[in-house]
Amino acid sequence: MAKKKVLFTVYETDAWHSTAKKRFKGIFTSKTAAVNAIVKNHEIDDHEFFESIHEMIPLTKREREAEIKRRLRKDFEDSLQTQGYSVNYEIEVINLNEWD
Repeated sequence: MAKKKVLFTVYETDAWHSTAKKRFKGIFTSKTAAVNAIVKNHEIDDHEFFESIHEMIPLTKREREAEIKRRLRKDFEDSLQTQGYSVNYEIEVINLNEWD
């Protein structure tokens, strides 16, 4: 029986997920690795994660970073893309078949 291989390709795009603005960011062998790379290297402005500046002020820098990471990971729990930011990320799943 052929072993099924899956690759996860990450793209950065704009707020409308325009194909013209889609930029390749990397290929990963698991969804977890792809999400971890996005969380670590995202280019979304930190202010976009909070409803208002007042929501950010009581948080320390470390707490803000942890909350941003948590929110990004949550975005990928049920979906393969982020929504609502000026910079968004999409994960495409590529199924590879090995021939015997």
